[in-house]
Amino acid sequence: MSRLVRTFFLCAALLAAVLVGRGECRQVYRVGIRAISPPFSFLAVKNGEQGVRGYSVDEMVMLGQIMGADMEFKPLHDLGERQDMFLNGSVDILAHDSQLVARDLNALFIPVGISLRHHLYVNKNCRSVTCLRDLTGRKVVAITAAPYSPEIQLGHDVVWLASPMEALNMVSQGIMDVFVAPSERVADDLIERYQIPNIIKKGVVLGESPLGILVSRDRPELAERVRKAFVHLQETGLAAQLRDKWFGKPTISGDIRAFVRYAGIASGVAGVIFVVIVIWNVSLKRRVERVTTDLRRTEQRYRDLIESSPDMIFLVNEQGDILHANERVHAFLRPTGPVVGGNLKQVVTREYVDEISAFLDKVFNDGCDKHELVMQGASSRPMEVEVAGRIIQGSDRAELLACLFARDVTERNRMEEELIQSERLGIIGKMAASLAHEINNPLGVIQANAEDLVFEEGLSPDVKEGLLAIQRNAIRAGEITKGLLEAATPRPMSIEVLEVGALVRDALLLLGSQSKRQRVEVLVPDEPIHLRGDERALQQVLMNLVFNSLAASEAHQPIRILAARDGGEDGGTVRIEVRDSGKGILRDKLTQIFEPFFSSRKGGFGLGLFITRRMVQRMDGLIFAESEPGRGTSIFLEFPSARPKED
Repeated sequence: MSRLVRTFFLCAALLAAVLVGRGECRQVYRVGIRAISPPFSFLAVKNGEQGVRGYSVDEMVMLGQIMGADMEFKPLHDLGERQDMFLNGSVDILAHDSQLVARDLNALFIPVGISLRHHLYVNKNCRSVTCLRDLTGRKVVAITAAPYSPEIQLGHDVVWLASPMEALNMVSQGIMDVFVAPSERVADDLIERYQIPNIIKKGVVLGESPLGILVSRDRPELAERVRKAFVHLQETGLAAQLRDKWFGKPTISGDIRAFVRYAGIASGVAGVIFVVIVIWNVSLKRRVERVTTDLRRTEQRYRDLIESSPDMIFLVNEQGDILHANERVHAFLRPTGPVVGGNLKQVVTREYVDEISAFLDKVFNDGCDKHELVMQGASSRPMEVEVAGRIIQGSDRAELLACLFARDVTERNRMEEELIQSERLGIIGKMAASLAHEINNPLGVIQANAEDLVFEEGLSPDVKEGLLAIQRNAIRAGEITKGLLEAATPRPMSIEVLEVGALVRDALLLLGSQSKRQRVEVLVPDEPIHLRGDERALQQVLMNLVFNSLAASEAHQPIRILAARDGGEDGGTVRIEVRDSGKGILRDKLTQIFEPFFSSRKGGFGLGLFITRRMVQRMDGLIFAESEPGRGTSIFLEFPSARPKED
């Protein structure tokens, strides 16, 4: 009886809205509304004219009455039409659509407190289908542009239709096996209204999409009016009465028949019991709605927490398939394919593909683990990350999932490497101070005696050349000790314009023996090439590289020094190459040869190329290596070119 009274007042309110609207010139809003989704909205014939009816229509009419406006309804027979009509301004409002559609259209979303619940409807011969995992090998039909929630991931072999009625008929006739219905209410209403046979609703609710009213962001004043009108609709209780009218099982005529049938036998006691039951039912319903709202709010808080995390968060299965990833993943990474639906192997670099599989095995076997990997960063540069994983229970009790937290540690590792480098430089400084003190004294004695012997009469040319080589190399040894000191506390360099050919020839005089000089082939253009640098430092750099090439090559293998200029004297580059045909260097060692204390030669200290790189960098130069095992090594020096000094 109470339902009958509420329905009467609701109809009266709607009638009043129509009568009042005809009496004055008011604002008219165009409302895009589905015409294929009973009981929300559907086409019906009344008084010989076809029009749109349903819950959405009544709600929008009541909102228009509260706002003092009329609603002009534009039926949509295809859900895909709503985007075009909304974007081109054919409609002002979209009645009852999802947050996903609002985000795609960049529209304001006004929630109305109801949701579309997604469910499976199967042919009676497919009783084994109860969830999405059972769809493999089945003929599945779904609705085009429907607001499915993100939990529903459908394959590429799904048949997409525009009408849920057509989808239900195909399942009923056995043409398709399963219909993934975006709205349980719509599917139930169509089945009951048209008595569609051979269809069974199976499983549990697959997901929910909260519904709301969509208004363009360009019209915030309209959105605010609609929101205030809906709040008023809720506070007056008309929103609940409207839902009871369209979503409750009994109809007005059914209530009348039930009232007539039981009026004669109803007693006072039965009336009291009926009132108590109605009150209890309303109270329980409101309590359920309140608990449901609290659960949704809690779920949204957890979602916001995950999405706002500074770390990348993945939800994966044992095979490494990514089931969920937060926004930070899309901001930090550049995978080879889509993240969600892809695999972890697609987000790590090639050399870590096997390691990610071993890491997942350890997480699912031990319950948790931590590991460092390299992933493909969004700037196309490898990104070092620290990944911590822990297993969790999936929706299916038998299914285990892992939650992975990945943090970018590239900067941290770089700072640690710089700290280690600083410690190494400190050690070099202490060593250099000690070596300079211990070595410079005997070197001074050697140099002084060599100078005295050079001026002795009667010396053969070979002996005199040997004494001069001793003197030059004693001086060079002293420069090396100074270089060690400069590596820790560098002194200012004497930068001047130098001619490359003369620089190379003067540096070769420091080799000493004629046999060594004969192994070095100088390939410098006849045209003078100039650069800016410290002459003594560049000679030491060249000698360090030549001595390394001599040590890495056989006695019959030549050493080549090449020079060339790229571009003009202003803004061009001078490149000097020291090339040998020795045993070569492994590719993964090329970046380490310039680090202190790294040496592949037995008895070496690993300081020569380190000091060389420091000198080159102080002269605004660049040094790098190219090598292949068994085919020799080339060390390249690059400096900005310079104009020659004017006489």
